Amino acid sequence: MTGTNLSPVLIVGAGPVGMSTALDLAHYQIPSILLDEDHTLSEGSRAIAFHHTALAFWEKLGAGEAILHKGIPWTRRHTYYRNQELFTQEFPIPAVGMLPRFINLQQYYVERFLLDQIEASSLVDLRWDHKVTGIHQDSEGVTLDMDTPGGAKSLNGPYVIAADGARSTLRRLLALDFPGKTHSDRFLIADIRADLNFPREPRFFFDHPTNPGYTVLIHPQPDEVWRIDWQIDARSDPEWERSPDQMQRRIRALIGDTAYEIVWLSDYRFHQRLLPQFRHGRVFFAGDAAHLVAPFGARGLNSGVQDAENLVWKLAFVLQGHSPDSLLDTYQAERWAAQLENQKITNRTMQFMAPPNPWRRFLRKSILSLSAIFRPARKWVDSGRMSEPFVYTKTPLRIADNEPASSWRGTPSLGAQLPDCPITLIHAGRQERTFLRKLLGAGFVVLYFGDNAAHSLKVLQGVSAKLSAIPLRIYPVLAEEIQGHTTLQEVNGSLSRLLRARPGTAVIIRPDRHLAARRHQAGPEDIRTMMLELLNPIRP
Repeated sequence: MTGTNLSPVLIVGAGPVGMSTALDLAHYQIPSILLDEDHTLSEGSRAIAFHHTALAFWEKLGAGEAILHKGIPWTRRHTYYRNQELFTQEFPIPAVGMLPRFINLQQYYVERFLLDQIEASSLVDLRWDHKVTGIHQDSEGVTLDMDTPGGAKSLNGPYVIAADGARSTLRRLLALDFPGKTHSDRFLIADIRADLNFPREPRFFFDHPTNPGYTVLIHPQPDEVWRIDWQIDARSDPEWERSPDQMQRRIRALIGDTAYEIVWLSDYRFHQRLLPQFRHGRVFFAGDAAHLVAPFGARGLNSGVQDAENLVWKLAFVLQGHSPDSLLDTYQAERWAAQLENQKITNRTMQFMAPPNPWRRFLRKSILSLSAIFRPARKWVDSGRMSEPFVYTKTPLRIADNEPASSWRGTPSLGAQLPDCPITLIHAGRQERTFLRKLLGAGFVVLYFGDNAAHSLKVLQGVSAKLSAIPLRIYPVLAEEIQGHTTLQEVNGSLSRLLRARPGTAVIIRPDRHLAARRHQAGPEDIRTMMLELLNPIRP
């Protein structure tokens, strides 16, 4: 390991959440050892729809360009009853340089591109074929026992991150319950390669004519591959449903005589499970090891990536001595609340998609039939609310406004992840057009909206003098340059409008891009006080 004298953090599970965690630790100059019990990447599409916040995170880690180049962006998602379109979810078409709201890409490509970055990093030690068999922890650290190609071995580290999936070995070794439920309805997935004249946008069907009484979901993917999900009867025989004759019947009913190849085939049931505690001493659970949700709305891997982004900066700040251990407790407070919200949303969706009793089935059929002829009824049709980052409202890592809510009307809420917008950086007489997202993710960021260079410089120097030891960057938002410093210039006033800022406004953004604090009138002492409160949170 190079670049740091810190002991490596241990990560169990080299899936997309585990690899993202390792790369983000490396971004903060924290070494890690990444363990996986086999030597393979995932098969099939699995997770395929990725939110722009996940793309921004992977961009920071070096994999974003490859993921964007390979993926298929989309701005519309269609919902049908039989062959009649009920409604379309519309997302803005991104401006040049901005990230699309969603892209489709097979999970194995994401893993491949993350692995490329890991193999290039001196701070990530990836060890395949290391199966964890035991765990012991005390006040000093954690020890993992493992079966390895070289025999039984042990590893020590200050913390362990369990990203080892739905069948988590670490969850079993710690004897942790994983409460929740498994839905009885089955779903069949096929990735097929075919030259289809289908729109390259997701389409969801209730009561599709080729699958009467059940749902069909069609997603475009790269390489002329199409993901098709069929809901099937809970009492059906999965082996028969997957048989060549039955699969050919299903596929031909959708695509006609077009030539096709089955690339991947699977069947599954949806699970809704939530670990009561994500932190157990020095062990943290993330991704599917901590929570499982039905995939409608893309809340699985996207939320696992948000776990990683939330946890890593806090580990880095504690390990590097910027914050006390209490900062790590906010991972439970924030991410458990986020995952509980995902559970509630997906449970409502599943109640509509797979009604659990005769009354629910009657209600769904009535709503769908009515929606075909009465447009207002379509608001009750639930084909999956698309994923958005959670707003952290109950956390010590946000400082309440000192003005009425009306003063900030129309701006992102405290605790929300900040939207992106174009900006210009000015330094040493040079201008660089870039985007707000590219300034975030390496530490705290303060945006200070000054009225002139002299006053902005005084604020910048006043804050830096007391907080020079922590990862903090202050950007004066000005139309003019401050000699020796980087200033941020708005593009057509977009940032001031976004944040409802005026001269004297200070906005503090967390390393995971969530809005932590803001003041319309803030001097150096105000900013220092807020930063110290954020760095030393009271245990939630």
